Amino acid sequence: MATLRRMVWVLMLAAPAAFGAPPPIVIGQSLPLTGPAFPIANRVQAGAKALVDRLNAAGGINGRRLELRTLDDGGDARRLAINLGTLVREHSAVAIVNCLGERACAQAAATTRELGTLLIGPLSGAVALRAPAMRHVFTFRPDDRHEADALVQQLRATGISHAVLLIDGDEPARELALGEALKAAGITSIRLQTRPERQSALAALHEIAKAAPQALVLNLGPESLDLLARVGTAWQNDVPATVAAMSSPGLTQLTRLLRDRVIGFSSVVPTPELSQLPLAREFERDADTYVGPEAFSFEGLAAYLHLRVLAEALRRAGSRTDAAHLAETIESLGSFDLGGWPLRFGAGRHQGSDRVEIGLRGRDGKLRR
Repeated sequence: MATLRRMVWVLMLAAPAAFGAPPPIVIGQSLPLTGPAFPIANRVQAGAKALVDRLNAAGGINGRRLELRTLDDGGDARRLAINLGTLVREHSAVAIVNCLGERACAQAAATTRELGTLLIGPLSGAVALRAPAMRHVFTFRPDDRHEADALVQQLRATGISHAVLLIDGDEPARELALGEALKAAGITSIRLQTRPERQSALAALHEIAKAAPQALVLNLGPESLDLLARVGTAWQNDVPATVAAMSSPGLTQLTRLLRDRVIGFSSVVPTPELSQLPLAREFERDADTYVGPEAFSFEGLAAYLHLRVLAEALRRAGSRTDAAHLAETIESLGSFDLGGWPLRFGAGRHQGSDRVEIGLRGRDGKLRR
């Protein structure tokens, strides 16, 4: 009898899930939680956490809790690759979510392919992420060319015929898409490239003033936005009254920087403050309940949306959470309404949405459709 008791005790220690709560479903992400991109990463983290906490409060998925495990890469691609390996190999993450920007998402796509796992919801419209070799990547936004065309056509419709395009090399493919869209729309543009260094940035802004454009079209990375936030406000005198930008992980930061300019922007998610879609209102409720106001942003809603789709796939997948089965499950969602925001997946379609919304933030600081 004593021997039998010892055997039962050993089995309980070796396999606690068999006698208690099942192990959690781990979802991994690597974000720049230190460095200039922290404000962006923090909003993404908050949006994802709002959904995970809400699901766990309701009992998890198929009786298992979700664990959102986030590692800091400081914006370094090499650290990101190491982090993803750690998340998959050591923590058994079923998928990777929410990379930030063109370069990070290119690295994340390559690394997840090597690891044999899925990349869900890259916050990048890079065309390369839609390549045939990237069948493990599921995106929720149109590519950069489609979004650039939508933004520039809106500029043209408001009478803009002369603009400056200010870039810093952070997202080369997106910068190219913007330049091509301006040219195709017949908008004369001057292309200025800066670096995330004080003198370079201020010199570029001075050149904008000399060009006297009707609008400034911006595509700046986190380092440049962080720099502009730290050098005072005098540089804003060189910025024309109208500014335009594509959706990016830094869109919230940009709108906070240029508080007294009209900012036109493209967005690939509903505008959280304005939208009455159930998706946006559920996001607001979950953000308020589980995280706080920092989640309530474009970036937070994008991350929340990504986790919503992954959670639905996990629910339908049942006990099988391997990459192949999860990919098939997402594809089988077909035309899928996510609280008024339509998505469509299929065996030949891993880009869930082609939708671009155009928003406007007036000089009074209020957002408008």
